[in-house]
Amino acid sequence: MKRLIYSAFVLLTLTSVLSSCDEDKYLEWKYLNETWLEQYKEQHKNDPDFFQTESGLCYKVIHQGATRRPNASSIIYVRYKGELITGKVFDETDETVRFQLSNLVPGWIEGVTKMNVGGRYIFYIPYELAYGKDGSGSVPPYSTLKFDITLDGSDDQLPND
Repeated sequence: MKRLIYSAFVLLTLTSVLSSCDEDKYLEWKYLNETWLEQYKEQHKNDPDFFQTESGLCYKVIHQGATRRPNASSIIYVRYKGELITGKVFDETDETVRFQLSNLVPGWIEGVTKMNVGGRYIFYIPYELAYGKDGSGSVPPYSTLKFDITLDGSDDQLPND
């Protein structure tokens, strides 16, 4: 019994140490991303096409589009490019792709529901509304993401050509 308790303690301690090392590994990256976003917001605060939501999502309206907006449960048709703050592209498509909006990161859900069909926006998504402290694929933990998105259609509407 004593051996089992000791083994559990060692395992918990090791897990704690390893996870804190991983967190430390990304502290500088986290700071760079937070600082970059704050500076970007400051630089664009007087731009009438730049907005920030209460959650921290920032977006720039490039083209407003039509009047119909998707809701959080819509199927959407989009073209997009996703970048890190370094400019490294981690995902993009020139062809229109279909997504269930509710299956995407919170920053996309919030942002796309502000768009009109036919619109083009650039989203600046803080890590809390993106892939968080875990990251995803080639996106490191704590990454602020920049997405250039064109909303070609939603629900049963056919995408625009």
